[in-house]
Amino acid sequence: MRYIRFLKTPRIVRQKGSSKTNISCLITITSDLGDSFLPYDLTLAVELLHVSEENDEENLVVWKTTQWLGGMRSLAITLPIGKSHRAWPLRIRVGADPKAKFDELESLLQNDDFRGVVSAWSGLVDPTNGIDVAERFVQRRFEAGAHLPLHINEETGESIARHLWDAGILLACRIGKLIRDCRHDGLVPLQDGHKRLQVVELGTGCGIVGLTLAKIIPSSDVVLTDLPEASEIVQRNLEGSRSTLQGTAQFKELDWESDLPDPLSINPTTCQHCRQMDIVVAADCTYNADSSPVLVSTIQKIVETSPRALIIIAMKRRHTSEEIFFDFMSKAGFKTADVQKFPLPGDENAGEEEVEIYMYQHKGENRNEVPRSAQCDSEAREELYNLP
Repeated sequence: MRYIRFLKTPRIVRQKGSSKTNISCLITITSDLGDSFLPYDLTLAVELLHVSEENDEENLVVWKTTQWLGGMRSLAITLPIGKSHRAWPLRIRVGADPKAKFDELESLLQNDDFRGVVSAWSGLVDPTNGIDVAERFVQRRFEAGAHLPLHINEETGESIARHLWDAGILLACRIGKLIRDCRHDGLVPLQDGHKRLQVVELGTGCGIVGLTLAKIIPSSDVVLTDLPEASEIVQRNLEGSRSTLQGTAQFKELDWESDLPDPLSINPTTCQHCRQMDIVVAADCTYNADSSPVLVSTIQKIVETSPRALIIIAMKRRHTSEEIFFDFMSKAGFKTADVQKFPLPGDENAGEEEVEIYMYQHKGENRNEVPRSAQCDSEAREELYNLP
């Protein structure tokens, strides 16, 4: 896939000696790692949107098309603002699909005109409140289920920990069906109807996979984990998504070379049954072969207390050194329960690259679920039957 990114976020530009005012920005269209640019021509829709401060509803103020030409590394965009304009704040949306409210993975895959390019929504510009330059964030919007698009911010800077990557986006868009299928096949070990689904995400980055899970699966508790440098962007996305979550989510700092945070589960109960992890998920975490030993070690630590946990790993292979991850998983006693492969939008055709999703379970003999405590079982039944 390719991503529209703001090299310079939208800003107010007032022309000297004139009453004319513009909003301008500088974009590029690049890969998730930012190491290559879209090599083909593409017509882009550029839209100036007024955002209601009451309900965040967006209304189109002005729009135009502009052309990205193969060989470009950047593209300057300017939109005029009438001198009598009074409706603030404003944001800019740039995308291949005109007036789209969000991106759909299937459309990116199937529509050749879109070239697999992910749209960008800027931060707000509001000179009435002293905001002449939008924050250095870009918002992505994806239809990932639950009838409400997931809004995820990523930074415009160079930190790979605070950007979205291909495998994470694809897993987020597929995770709902994946979990339903795993439940049907018995891979998600929920022995009764009371236990909330406990999920931990490793290397969450911007939080797209974990937040999607908490958004689309009721009675789920999701722990998003990553290094401290990811904390700010995850918290930003967590706060922006909280009102639409059907489950719960929180962020915990976790260095794979350190001990697990205590408690790993956000469930406050002391019942060991309820604190067991049902799912461990990680996307785009195998690209650095040097981190594979500590990644697998961290998964092992979780499985020591949650032996029946399903491990879901999503990856887009970038080099052969990533094969070492599979060796470490095998040596650690994990068996492959299922493998699924999904094509990615390509510059010319879908399927030039793909995301692989591996599901593992531990081969250990001691995989019995811890029994629920009497107190917690009583509380669960009260919740089930809606008793006071």
